[in-house]
Amino acid sequence: MKLPGQNKQKKGLNQKDGIHLRRKYVDPSLQFLNWVNSLGFGKSRFGRWLVFAEERFHLQRVTLVSAFCLILAPLLYYEFDFAERVDVGEVAIVDIKSPIALQIVDEDATAQKQQEEADAIPAVLDFDYEVYEGVYARISRAFQEMRHLVRQQRWLENEYEREEQIKEFVQHRAKFEQLLGVEVSGRTFEWLVEEGFSARIENILIRAIGLWGGEKTIDSLDSLSLVSATAESASIVPVGGAGNEFMLPISSIVDLKKRQDLTLKDVRGAGALRPVPRERLTRLARKLMVPNLTFNRKETVARKAAARESVLPVQISLRRNQTIVAAGAVVMPIHVKILNEIHSKQSKERTYLMSVMTAALLVLMAMVFFSYLRRFSLKRVRVSDKDLLVMGTVTIIVGIITKLFLFTTHAAFLDRFGSMIPPSVFMFAAPVAAGPMLVGLLITSGEVVWVFTVFMAAALGFMVDMDYGFLMVSVVGGIAAARGVYGCTRRNDIYWAGLRTGLVNMAAIVFLAFLTSSGLDELLRQLLWTAPAGFVGGVLSSMVAMMLVPLLESGFNYTTDIKLMELANLNHPLMQEMMMKSPGTYHHSISVGNMVEAAAKEIGANALLAKVMALYHDIGKMEHAQYFIENQSGYNPHDHISPFMSKTILVAHVKDGAELGLKHKLGTPIIDGILQHHGTTLISYFYNRAVEEMDENIDHVDENEFRYPGPKPQFKEAALVMLADSIEATARTLDEPTPSRLQNIVKNIIQSKFIDGQLDECNLTLRDLSTIETAFRKILLGIYHQRMDYPHMRDGKVVSVPQPGSRPKGSSKKGSHVG
Repeated sequence: MKLPGQNKQKKGLNQKDGIHLRRKYVDPSLQFLNWVNSLGFGKSRFGRWLVFAEERFHLQRVTLVSAFCLILAPLLYYEFDFAERVDVGEVAIVDIKSPIALQIVDEDATAQKQQEEADAIPAVLDFDYEVYEGVYARISRAFQEMRHLVRQQRWLENEYEREEQIKEFVQHRAKFEQLLGVEVSGRTFEWLVEEGFSARIENILIRAIGLWGGEKTIDSLDSLSLVSATAESASIVPVGGAGNEFMLPISSIVDLKKRQDLTLKDVRGAGALRPVPRERLTRLARKLMVPNLTFNRKETVARKAAARESVLPVQISLRRNQTIVAAGAVVMPIHVKILNEIHSKQSKERTYLMSVMTAALLVLMAMVFFSYLRRFSLKRVRVSDKDLLVMGTVTIIVGIITKLFLFTTHAAFLDRFGSMIPPSVFMFAAPVAAGPMLVGLLITSGEVVWVFTVFMAAALGFMVDMDYGFLMVSVVGGIAAARGVYGCTRRNDIYWAGLRTGLVNMAAIVFLAFLTSSGLDELLRQLLWTAPAGFVGGVLSSMVAMMLVPLLESGFNYTTDIKLMELANLNHPLMQEMMMKSPGTYHHSISVGNMVEAAAKEIGANALLAKVMALYHDIGKMEHAQYFIENQSGYNPHDHISPFMSKTILVAHVKDGAELGLKHKLGTPIIDGILQHHGTTLISYFYNRAVEEMDENIDHVDENEFRYPGPKPQFKEAALVMLADSIEATARTLDEPTPSRLQNIVKNIIQSKFIDGQLDECNLTLRDLSTIETAFRKILLGIYHQRMDYPHMRDGKVVSVPQPGSRPKGSSKKGSHVG
């Protein structure tokens, strides 16, 4: 809305007051976003799916984590390769030593011994004593049923007719075969019909089966020869616990595959039969024969496998730095095999598949951890992309440092002290705890630091073949390191955190030594070497953290407590500039800083962050210092401009402050405090003045135009600055700052901010507000002094039209904006 005379006022303001007018500015990122939107990609099917996937699965974040894991995984498996490449028959120029301790299995010799042991295992045969009882029962049932049918048949005396009846009776052969369990030829069945299925023939069959079944019989001996060609006996296992296992020569086992060797020669009653019937009955008896031995392939294979497994591998043991081929010696095939095995062992873990699988596992771990944080953490922690970036960078840096540390210490000490120093010494002495220290210094969320420590310990565990002791010490020591640097305000505090971490590492290593040592000698050796190594690891971690934290602070624009201490120095260029350009604002900020520091200590907030945030919250006023009451000396420029222009200038100090904060790299928390310290508070005086001056028939004044853009305070420290800023500015205006009036100001302003909803988005409780009120009152009673009171304000309550930047026309006192 354009007010009458507004152009003239702007022109006069620019020339007379020297206000810098901003040029038209469009954020390049917004231009790029508008260009992308103009392409219509987001409206396409794939674009909508991509937007949905990003909102649901956070594809950008997953991609970022995956990229770091793909970089980290090959690093974890990388090994320095010093294995010499030689061929059989060459002469070694120098001593070729093993770079690692290694035990090589002679696979050929081991396989030969395993085969010998397996061949010595006999075949296992299950012996069923009662298998023929079923055969006897089937024969009896079949003959009895047929005899019953034969008796029911009225047989004719005429031989021709009788033969016809026999042919018709053949229809019962299927039933006979079913009862008997074997096929019976037509001629044999007709002969049995002619004989009336006599009990004599039945008994001959049963006696033949009994005679032949008295031997140990099997379907075929070929299966035994395939399993054990050289075995001369078999292991007989009675079925159903009918006896003990015993050995039986294979030559005594009857092979039913050769049934033609079975005859009725010694069967009682068979001699009375004519040759043709005897042959028919012999064939039937052979068909009825079943084996009482069954080859147990599963048990045989299991026993042979157990025999193979019982064979100890034929091994060639090598110690680290042991000479494989001496200088001047001829390289033999076994030497080449050993060198190839060393090369294979060092390069096998570096394959692409292992790296990709490890990266996938690390991505899965990270996603599960962060999902848990979002879902179940008390404060619903949200990890920013910058936090992910710095955690990934720290993990890679610590991985590289650990890898180089292990390589250097092995190369420097093991050649000379390899027999004395356990290899785990260097593993525990590595500065692994530097990672949690760095992240604990840069990221204030304890849940995020805890999850990072577990993730980094698991990732570095791949570097040492998932050593359980290393994993446990890394987790426990890492948490102790992160706890040690929490709230540190001096560089030396990091060293003390390293000492505490070293002591925690020592304790964890001692406990693990007692749990894992196999003897007293090994226990003493572990206590002598690895426990001090854990202490050294904690100290080295603090040194590494001390070296890297300034680089990470600058590179990722983080604000640590150490940096806050530097910003709290009043000699900072911004503070010096503010003291020169806007001295009233400078003193106001110092007073607000004292107030919020005291209150923050009482409610458990970060007192240092709150104080520094208060010192810089009004740096944006330097651009137009004369428009704020604390910097005025009688002349109020708001009397000569429209309320819309006054509102614009007042609101601008928030944006100006954020821009200065970015320029001087104050850090995200300080800039957030600058943006949030007014929330969405209504600039009520200029709003009411605009309402009074508007033409009711033409104009309309929107209340939202006279509110600060926000956001409202998102955390305790920003809310403290908001409250202290308003309270201190109001207290300055009192003619008689008595304790009761100061108390009323504190109470009323806190209540008004609460009722206005300015504290809705921070985590201050009602108990916190009561504590803050007490702390503010104590500080104000100590720093107050005589101030000019606002004519429209009394005890923090609006009694007339508020005027946070100007005074009503005709007033004898000049007021201005308090914030």
